[in-house]
Amino acid sequence: MLPARTAMLICIVIGLTLEVGVTLITGRSEAWDAGLYWTVGLPFAAVGAAMIGYTAAGRGWLATALIVPGQVAAMTIRSGSIGGLWPLMLVLSSVLSLPFITVAWVARRLRGAG
Repeated sequence: MLPARTAMLICIVIGLTLEVGVTLITGRSEAWDAGLYWTVGLPFAAVGAAMIGYTAAGRGWLATALIVPGQVAAMTIRSGSIGGLWPLMLVLSSVLSLPFITVAWVARRLRGAG
C-alpha cells in the first residue's frame, strides 16, 4: 500500500509535471492554452489519479485533490506573480480536482476497498 504522504507528494508532482511539461513541449505560457494539455496532459493526470486511488492506503486516494493545485502552483511560480487572489485560486483549483478525486474513488472501489 502507498502511504498517504507519498500519495500527496506524487499528486503534487503530477500537477507540476502537467504544467511544466506541457508548457515546455508546446511553448505556450500556460499549459491549458495548448491542445496537448487536453488530449494528453489531463488523461495522463487521470491515469495517475487512478493509480493513486488503487494503491493508496486508507484515505490516501483523497490526495488527488492536490493535482490541480500543484499545477496552479507551478504556473504561479513560473509567472512570478501570485497576486491577491491566491486563496480563491487555491479553492477553485481544488474544486477543479473533483474529476481526479472521482477517478481515484472509482479505482479504490475496483480494488475492493471500502
